[in-house]
Amino acid sequence: MKQPLQLLIVALLALAMPVTAQVEPPKKKKMAPLNASTEPVKGKIYVVTPAKNRLTVRLDQPIVAADKTNKVVAFHLAESGKITIDGAEGKLEGLEKGMKVTVTPQPMDPGKAEKVEATKPAPGEEKKTTETEE
Repeated sequence: MKQPLQLLIVALLALAMPVTAQVEPPKKKKMAPLNASTEPVKGKIYVVTPAKNRLTVRLDQPIVAADKTNKVVAFHLAESGKITIDGAEGKLEGLEKGMKVTVTPQPMDPGKAEKVEATKPAPGEEKKTTETEE
């Protein structure tokens, strides 16, 4: 009688032991969708990836479509694309997160930026934005 009771206790303890948690692979970061609007868009630089010739913009006014609303869109810089930073000719590497930007897409391929006009935020303006977000 003792032996079946001991077996039962051992079995219950084995079942009660915590199962080792399975480690989930890290989630892939969702990339912003390419722009689909043919109109110029205004916003702030969110991410610049010079190696991929890509910039991501957080829009001032979200683009609303029938199936979704995009607050962030991405552009590839067109081969003939022009970048200006504070009125002077610039490069993709010169764009920084938080800069105000107006991006004009190519008419036939809105995912490619034809013209990027960026301005650095004024020092006081940057603080106001940070304070209101908190």
